[in-house]
Amino acid sequence: MSTMKGPDFSFPRSTGQLISVAIAAYMCIKPVFNFLVLGGSLKPLAIGLAALFCFLIGLKYSNRAIAVVLMLVACTNMINNLRLIGFNQFLIYAIEGVIDMLAACVLAFHKDVKAHFDYLFQ
Repeated sequence: MSTMKGPDFSFPRSTGQLISVAIAAYMCIKPVFNFLVLGGSLKPLAIGLAALFCFLIGLKYSNRAIAVVLMLVACTNMINNLRLIGFNQFLIYAIEGVIDMLAACVLAFHKDVKAHFDYLFQ
């Protein structure tokens, strides 16, 4: 017999779940904003929706995987955004990059968020 717990879809189950779902909601809103205002792509919306589902149920290690993706994307684009900064789209992208980096740090290191992701499939 397996002792694995099934997914619990209650919300909010914990502070960590609330924080991580808020970050996933930001990840879903950001591509829509970029598409409508700056003419970006909607492809990152798929990552945001996948993160929202994983964060809602607390799939183990999904917080770390999304944190790595957020940090890699933010760091690779930050140099170009800072080089071309002004009161234009690159300022908005630089602000988004800083928010992405902070969100990645919260997902990876916040104690309540880590406790939420250790809940499922222990």
